[in-house]
Amino acid sequence: MQERNRVWAEPGRGLAGDRYYAGTGTFSGRYEVKPGVRELSLIHAQAIVECRRRLQADICAADLRRNLVIEGLPSSGLRGSCIHIGAVRLEILGSCPPCNYLSRLLNLDMRRGLAYIGGMRARIVAGGWLVQGEPVETEPSVSPVDQTM
Repeated sequence: MQERNRVWAEPGRGLAGDRYYAGTGTFSGRYEVKPGVRELSLIHAQAIVECRRRLQADICAADLRRNLVIEGLPSSGLRGSCIHIGAVRLEILGSCPPCNYLSRLLNLDMRRGLAYIGGMRARIVAGGWLVQGEPVETEPSVSPVDQTM
């Protein structure tokens, strides 16, 4: 994981340079319930702080292997909604709970550290450049769906 000031977001593929964009991610090629589920993952900045507190460990955003760290979004109720970051539009598909793979990589109990705060998965609806520091805006869900995450 590398911090970037900007990255290209491509619908149907993900973020240029990401392992899932290249089809080499750990879970690439596995059955996906919904198309696009591996295009992009994001986590709240506050979740990283809380994970550090829970585990009493000095972990950084890159350790958590999420594509984007975002501030200011609600922590629940986003499933089915879209968010805009500049010209890029993302549909929130659901939660991104921590897995055993992450625990093995970090030698920490990430299921405990990120319980209920592991982030969200999104698909790229409208692509373009994601630029660090761009404002993030939400739009309401257009169809009634389960809003729990």
